[in-house]
Order: sequence, then C-alpha cells, then structure tokens
Amino acid sequence: MKYLFICVASLLGLVSLSACESSFSDMEGGELRERAYLCLIATDQSTAEIQVCKNIQRECKRRQKAGQFDC
Repeated sequence: MKYLFICVASLLGLVSLSACESSFSDMEGGELRERAYLCLIATDQSTAEIQVCKNIQRECKRRQKAGQFDC
C-alpha cells in the first residue's frame, strides 16, 4: 500500500510539473521576463517556489535556443 501511494504521488507530481511548463510556454515574453527577475531577487523560497523558478529558467533557455530573447 505504501508503494502504491508513492507511485501515485510521483505521477501527480510529474503531471503538475508538465502542466506548469506548458503554461510557461504560453506566457507572454514580458510576463516571463518579470517572473524570471522576481526569481533572481527572491530570498527564502519554499521548495515549490524553487521548482517554479527552475521551470521559468528552463522556459527562458528554451526560448533563447529558439532565437527569442525574452528573459
């Protein structure tokens, strides 16, 4: 039973992370730039906030590789 709970929790985590990434890919450049800046200056972030900032940073890098320098 414990193993099943861990598997379900892991799957939910992966689904929520992929959902976050898709929402960042739909985000306007100015908003993404602002959120990336807020991540840079943030202190005492929670684990969830750190993950969101990593996803924002990943989206910025993805856009840079595509020739969009939004961040």
